[in-house]
Amino acid sequence: MMKTKTIKEIKTIINNNNSFLITSHYSPDGDALGSVIALGLLLKKLHKEVFYHIDRAFADKYSFLTDIEDLKNNIDHQKFDVGICLDCGDLNHLFGSEALDRCSKIVNIDHHKSNTLFGTVNYVDIEASATGEIIYELLEHFKISLNIEMAIALYTAIVTDTGNFKYSNTTSKTHLIVSNLLRHSFKHWEINKKLFDEHKKTKILLMGETIKNLNFYFDGKIALSILTQAEIKELGALDEDVEGLINIGRDISGVEVSVFIKETKPSEYKVGFRSNNYVDVGEIALELGGGGHSRAAGCTILGNKDEIINNIINILSKKI
Repeated sequence: MMKTKTIKEIKTIINNNNSFLITSHYSPDGDALGSVIALGLLLKKLHKEVFYHIDRAFADKYSFLTDIEDLKNNIDHQKFDVGICLDCGDLNHLFGSEALDRCSKIVNIDHHKSNTLFGTVNYVDIEASATGEIIYELLEHFKISLNIEMAIALYTAIVTDTGNFKYSNTTSKTHLIVSNLLRHSFKHWEINKKLFDEHKKTKILLMGETIKNLNFYFDGKIALSILTQAEIKELGALDEDVEGLINIGRDISGVEVSVFIKETKPSEYKVGFRSNNYVDVGEIALELGGGGHSRAAGCTILGNKDEIINNIINILSKKI
């Protein structure tokens, strides 16, 4: 645990303030979006002013979420009582972090062990499977009845960050929370299909390109693939279509670490790491200027592609 404040203290901050800015990391995933929306719905129930500052680079598959279209960035030059940052380990990965300068207080709620505790108030629970679990606990402290929209948002947060409950971060607490969410009788199987099974044609083509570009190291214990901007654009794909491609390498029998590299612009590469059993990729990402979890992490690296790959393989060689 890295908690420096309690849920009760965050509840007091919410009760004692009126205007809130909610933000999260670049390219928000299901945990970020679900947590943001669930918290926003809670604050609205408490008759608070809610504003969002969210990167719109997220996949269409999340379009079923209530209020997803309200995640605009029209905050002009407003000032806020509290800025709440969700599911983000540091300010470098926070979308529009400069907006926090207009917040009297910053609340940092997260579950990444690499979190830098950048808020004036920090609540980081590294045992939580998802930030959505923490928001669920916050809702419980307010003793406000969850509605179906909140339940769907929190389910989305948790199911995506646990890989449909198959990752090692899934706990008995995770299943207990989800069991309570499912009491709201939403069609979770339809959500799962949309999140995990339905893909656009361009995404399928990117999967093929990712497989074609796979290289293996150390008797197949490391799988590495890279996609350039040219390859992505040639297929008519969007950056959001790259989400989840790292799992292709991780799911190959015998692979311990999967590395997926995406060129974001000339000489800039976003690197993702996933491990299966024993390699702490969070430590590796931290060494390279990023962060994350023991089994899922990432960073952004500037430089020459071949040199970056050689450096990554050299670092991994000491961990395999």
